[in-house]
Amino acid sequence: MQLRRCTQGICLVILLLLSGALALDDPALLRAGSTLAIGVLGQYLVFDSEVRKIASSVQCRRTLGRNMVRRGTSLQVTSRITLRGMPRVHVIIEELPPQKTLLMDGETTIDTVPGSPGQTYVCRYRIIPLIHGDLRFSGISLTFKNLFFSETLILSRETETDPVLSVLPAGLFQAPASDSLEGTRDNRKASILSTVDIHSLREYQPGDDLRHVDWKISAKYNKMYIRKYSTPTSFPPLIIVDLPWCGAPYPEKAFAKMISEVTGMVTDTLQSFQHISILFISGPNIIHLIREEKNPAHCLAELKEWMHPAERSVHFYHMPDRNDLRSMIRHCEDAGAQARDPQVRAALETLKERYSGILYCQRNPAFAGQITRTLSQLLLNNAYLFTLGCGDTSHIRHVVRPLRTCQVQVTVRVVEEAREGRPARRDTFSAARGVGA
Repeated sequence: MQLRRCTQGICLVILLLLSGALALDDPALLRAGSTLAIGVLGQYLVFDSEVRKIASSVQCRRTLGRNMVRRGTSLQVTSRITLRGMPRVHVIIEELPPQKTLLMDGETTIDTVPGSPGQTYVCRYRIIPLIHGDLRFSGISLTFKNLFFSETLILSRETETDPVLSVLPAGLFQAPASDSLEGTRDNRKASILSTVDIHSLREYQPGDDLRHVDWKISAKYNKMYIRKYSTPTSFPPLIIVDLPWCGAPYPEKAFAKMISEVTGMVTDTLQSFQHISILFISGPNIIHLIREEKNPAHCLAELKEWMHPAERSVHFYHMPDRNDLRSMIRHCEDAGAQARDPQVRAALETLKERYSGILYCQRNPAFAGQITRTLSQLLLNNAYLFTLGCGDTSHIRHVVRPLRTCQVQVTVRVVEEAREGRPARRDTFSAARGVGA
């Protein structure tokens, strides 16, 4: 509760009267100050009673343009708020949109008419969700004012926070590298003459087959354009998402960028292959598998549910790989055979024994077997692994190795955020090096 200027002046007069009564021992000043204090207290009790009556009469009905929306797209919100007005109390209603949303247009504040018995006020505005997930409205804020006091209440009951807004992740769509060259035009229409598709168009170069010239486009732009064909692939790629650990800090901007890239690739793959498989891992832990999903809406709902930092029940703690240990042992043997100093040979022999002891005690982790059994259920030609590359990444080789053993082409995408003073890296996929074999 806050005191208005009128009440502040009265309280100052009460303080002066009571101070004068104590200093001058004057009962009249004491009676006057006490009378004013009792009057102010009575006004507060009346104001508090009226506030309670108004707050208990509030009814909020909120409707959304769509209950499910993509991140970054606008959404129309309409709220109808009914309350009982009091003659001497002015009420200001303010809508509280969900957290992490941006107000695009419209007004969220309503000035009510004092004394109305039960009037309904309508508030319309548009918001843009900035994050994905299930977002609940924060409620409504009521500001009560009369001549003496003002008070603000935030109503966050279930009736004031409904409905729940389901925000799906938005994809980051990028043209393939072969299509981003100068002089190309994208034209992905199906050909009715053969089993191949027209992937794109490019300008004619000496030596090109004239049978592939698109004469309509060439006549339109007064240049000769060649059709580029692509045959459909039998199996869609597997998308593997390495989620960060919720118990450690992670780059939030890079993670948001990874969510957009994964969503864009999922949407593009569904359009091209009609189904997709997604594997969610977090370190050496398998979180969830979406196997050959065909429904785009269901697939985006699954992404919204699982694309969050996950708990890791198992950690590798930079555990050395058995292949690396064998390479170290062979290196010690070769170096010891060439060394002439007895002390160097003794040190290399000791190092070899320690590596051998670690190799003898270390067994293949259960995560490697789980990955092998999971991947054996899928038919693959390509796989893409998205990771932030933060923390321990020794589990990545246990994912890549069984894929390469099955002759599956693996591409690792390490998502990074641009740092100040350093240009951002081009957002292309880079092949994994040093994580296989």
